[in-house]
Amino acid sequence: MTNRGPVAKLCAELGLAPSEGWSDYFDLVKAWAARTDLTSARTDDELVEILFLDAAYLVRSEWCPSGRSLVDVGAGVGAPTIPVLLSDPTCEGTLVEPRRIRTAFLRTALGSLGLAGRAKALEQKVDPEAPSVAGMPFAVALSRATFPPDEWMCVGACLAEEVWVLTAGVEPKPPPDLQLVRRLDYHVPSSGAPRAVWAYRRAAALSADAWPE
Repeated sequence: MTNRGPVAKLCAELGLAPSEGWSDYFDLVKAWAARTDLTSARTDDELVEILFLDAAYLVRSEWCPSGRSLVDVGAGVGAPTIPVLLSDPTCEGTLVEPRRIRTAFLRTALGSLGLAGRAKALEQKVDPEAPSVAGMPFAVALSRATFPPDEWMCVGACLAEEVWVLTAGVEPKPPPDLQLVRRLDYHVPSSGAPRAVWAYRRAAALSADAWPE
């Protein structure tokens, strides 16, 4: 018997229908977490927020670049990238994770969820002094708590056209050559804590065909 309730509950609170595969992803993370130190979640509600909260808002707000590529540095268990990929079958993803057990999980998840044809997991560290990931440049680079926000913007800008910074609502300070193009504000349902995603592009690359806010 699978745990479908928490995913459906969160999506209902956010006014979003769960994408196909989200509950299967939840079940897979929970099964691995029972045997390994995969997440810090202590309850199903905590786990579902870790896995789907950011992705649900990104999907609902139509932030995801349909038909384009994402790179997730320090991907951990794959959130928010795996739910984003499940929500849009045209997106491609590269998940970069230095820890072997988590890379093994990511590869299992991509195969089990039918994503192996358009997503891959790489076991590697990204050097902030010389950022490099196979397949670059990507459309979007994102990272969740791997680098400090100010450092991540410089790293992400070397990897992709647009850099997403996920914070606890606090606006990061971008370098002079990066310009804020859009932002997404929301709250954690269980605590009311603020969350935000900030999207930056190099000022010289901004044009009339940039993604709309």
